[in-house]
Amino acid sequence: MTPMACDRCYQSKEKCSFAPEAEACTRCQYLGILCYTSRKKKRKGRRPVLKSFAHGSLQIWEPGRDDEADPNNAKPGASTLDRHSSRGNIGFDNTSLSAKVGESSKNMALGGFLEEVLRHRFIPQTALDAIGILTDDDKFTTVHIPFAMGRSFMQDLRRAIYSVLYHSGPVVTDGYLAFLGQVAHCQASHLHWTTPDLCRGATALQNLRNVEIMRPQDALCVLLLGQALFVFEVLANYFTTSAHSIVQSALISAKPWYPLLSRVPAFDTVTFCPVLMDIVGCLVYRKIPIIRMCVQDRIVVDRYAGLCSTLLPFLYRLCVQSHAAKSGAATVDWCWTDREHPEDCYTDIERSIELWAPNIPPDFFTAYDEVERQMMTTQAKAYRLAALLVIHRLRFPLGVQDTLGQYYANCIFHEISSFFAHSNMQGAGAFPVTFPLFISMFEVDGPGEDLLENLRHFPIQSICMLKLHDFVRHVRRIKESGDSMLLFDVVEHDLSHAVIP
Repeated sequence: MTPMACDRCYQSKEKCSFAPEAEACTRCQYLGILCYTSRKKKRKGRRPVLKSFAHGSLQIWEPGRDDEADPNNAKPGASTLDRHSSRGNIGFDNTSLSAKVGESSKNMALGGFLEEVLRHRFIPQTALDAIGILTDDDKFTTVHIPFAMGRSFMQDLRRAIYSVLYHSGPVVTDGYLAFLGQVAHCQASHLHWTTPDLCRGATALQNLRNVEIMRPQDALCVLLLGQALFVFEVLANYFTTSAHSIVQSALISAKPWYPLLSRVPAFDTVTFCPVLMDIVGCLVYRKIPIIRMCVQDRIVVDRYAGLCSTLLPFLYRLCVQSHAAKSGAATVDWCWTDREHPEDCYTDIERSIELWAPNIPPDFFTAYDEVERQMMTTQAKAYRLAALLVIHRLRFPLGVQDTLGQYYANCIFHEISSFFAHSNMQGAGAFPVTFPLFISMFEVDGPGEDLLENLRHFPIQSICMLKLHDFVRHVRRIKESGDSMLLFDVVEHDLSHAVIP
């Protein structure tokens, strides 16, 4: 029996032919893209004649009964649909949205969904697949928990994503689907690299570049799309230097609308994370962040930035000062910048960060569970120490004034290891301390490597940190050779991995 044309050939109205036992058509094989068929086969024969029932009679119609009865419509052992995605077997059926909304598939364990991802090689293909994940508690949590510090943030994140898809679906759908497929595979297989949906990723990137923002919902869509593509880029490529520019592009597009968006608490789950991503990238590459965060008149607890919302304005100032020193507008003399002559261009911001402490909201102990609270307080302490360590290494090159650098690094190691020692990480979400851990591993050998084992409980952070570990070893070799270089000069020339918060 001749197989159905794949979706690509069907949409472009081209002949679709399969070699014997081939899993992809000849055109898709030539182009090197995923070959799949998501269309349902039409029922053969005439349409059934509707019968008129006598008053009081009752008959039961079973959906799909005709398909099962017709042997020609039954799936063969190696049908095109089975070979490419087997989408019909994993719970993403084409039922109406009204029937889906409000359902809670509690009978599916989180691990079960991940096993099905591997077994069926599931890749979300349509907006209905995305809605299917959004309206299922277990599936949504499974895919999105690596980007929030616990389940307490899940409902706000889900409502925000649903709103973006509802208002700006055509713009964000490709990027969101590419993100879903890539994250689900990495979660399931714990692989550093899996086959990405480059076609959808390229389309989404083009959408990000060409989008016209006419209303706040469009700006929110761009911010979500930028985050999805950042994650997709980091997971799809072992080496990447463009992930940070993707987030910056999204922030540039949304910047005129950002003051308005930042005043809406319901948008916090989308608006804060890309700013933190950008600031971390700018600390690493000595650039100026796109958005200058202002201190809010309310206490913000973010799914990824945690309690660090009031630290972000200080980190922004540090980025600006670092960029000015790099470009020559401000200078730091290594010869006189020491304990006897502490005043330099970083002194004021250093004092502000030393005195900083997170603002704790009144409902902190009731709105979040114990692990989430420990995670957020650990992150806040680690980022404060990391900022001080960054200032120290902006002043001094590698191998100079190492004692203070090692002190900051050991304090960071202590905070993170204490969390691992005293917290039950079962069901925990993201642990966004990749940047503090990364910056401290240049100073001290050993403790950071021990923490990498514990970080395996957090797949996305673990994947990114294992990539960065190669660069850490490279910097250590430079340090051992006796070369006197600023750490951030080495970063600018040699770092080819994305640094995530």
